[in-house]
Amino acid sequence: MTTSRILRFWPMAAIFTAVCLTGIASAQDAVAAPAKLDPPVKPAVSGKFIGDGKAAAIKFVLVEEEEEFNGKPAVTLIFTEKNPAAAKKPSFDALFGKLGSALILKVHYDGGIFGCQVAHSAHSKSGFTSLGTIKMTEFKIAGGNVAGHVSTGGMLDTFGMKWEVDLEFAAPLPEKLRTASVAPLKPTAKVPPPASDETPAKPVAATPTISARDLPLPKDAKDVQYKALMHQIQLTSGQPVAAVTDDLSARLKQQGWKDGAGGVKGPKNAILKREQGDATLTIMIQQAPTGSTVKIFADGLNWDGVPAGQPPAASDPAAEIDAAEKEAQKALKEALKNLPKGF
Repeated sequence: MTTSRILRFWPMAAIFTAVCLTGIASAQDAVAAPAKLDPPVKPAVSGKFIGDGKAAAIKFVLVEEEEEFNGKPAVTLIFTEKNPAAAKKPSFDALFGKLGSALILKVHYDGGIFGCQVAHSAHSKSGFTSLGTIKMTEFKIAGGNVAGHVSTGGMLDTFGMKWEVDLEFAAPLPEKLRTASVAPLKPTAKVPPPASDETPAKPVAATPTISARDLPLPKDAKDVQYKALMHQIQLTSGQPVAAVTDDLSARLKQQGWKDGAGGVKGPKNAILKREQGDATLTIMIQQAPTGSTVKIFADGLNWDGVPAGQPPAASDPAAEIDAAEKEAQKALKEALKNLPKGF
């Protein structure tokens, strides 16, 4: 290439390089720039919250900070008839009727509801838990505010108590969460390509670290059956329900298990809900003619090396799970009968 051709090419190369550098800088600025923090919206809620035919006048909505659940950020939404501004513990006061009829929801940032407590003044057993039938739509957390639409899709019957929710709302996040909601996104680290042309192997899912065989059982446990296929443990104990409940609660706490939503304790029936990392336990303890029966439904555990138990019957596994869920609902309903009004 001659000197004159090199000189003619140089300005074009310089321009191209400058354009590329400008594009890279702009992309970096776009990643690093924080999102806009909007002014706090005025809390507003409209719609209906009906319990046993009585409409509650829900006028207030408040957002509380909530711990991560299953590794996902979350908030607590509190809908009440009375102003919760002066309450030191709004969710606690709402659950126990100090703020009139109330609905308390625990919601992931993507709108998934993992906790729902219904405290309607018309219900004889106010403050019960109900999940699976209430859904969140049009949910958005942006600019330091939250908005959405929550609905049961019609009237429900939970433990003999009828209720329905259809509410649209908007509210500001707590100050700490407002700041966090507009934090700049961190650039995603680039992963270098594989050294060879071979297709990289798919990552192998990590084996759960908590072993099912290490779960605490009553000291006098008999007829223990580990059903690894169904992720269940069944056994009997000569102790009464209350003794088994207290013993398992204390020993699970020592192993690092935390209380989950929906647990109930009664003299004849108890349901323990426990969480640790991605693992969850639902433990049903029921009165038997001589002592108690215990059923543990586990998810996210390692079942390697558990003692061989009775193989599951040659039936539809889904049908067995459905039957277990119905049995859990029946036990929960029975336990709720023994709770004082307003609990």
